[in-house]
Amino acid sequence: MPQPISALVTWDATLNKGTVADITVPSGNGATVIQWSCGPNVANFTISGLDATEFTPASSGTDVTNFSTTDRDDTAGDYSYTVQATHATTGQRSSHDPKITNEP
Repeated sequence: MPQPISALVTWDATLNKGTVADITVPSGNGATVIQWSCGPNVANFTISGLDATEFTPASSGTDVTNFSTTDRDDTAGDYSYTVQATHATTGQRSSHDPKITNEP
């Protein structure tokens, strides 16, 4: 199995919202673990909307600080999902819809 891919949920002060960079799973990687964690100024997050035919589990549960899913990487394409983040100081919540790309 390839090395896990790390993703950091951060708080973008300019946009005043939680964000996550798009993730790319290289072609031919095979089953790959993707691990999200809280960055600076993020108290917790919730991930939902992952395609259950490609990702196990397909959601994180509510208000977690770390979450891992396995991408089967058996179907190329772009997969959208939702990250809802909570700002550590203000408690403000925001949503962001990044993507995971499984390269062909």
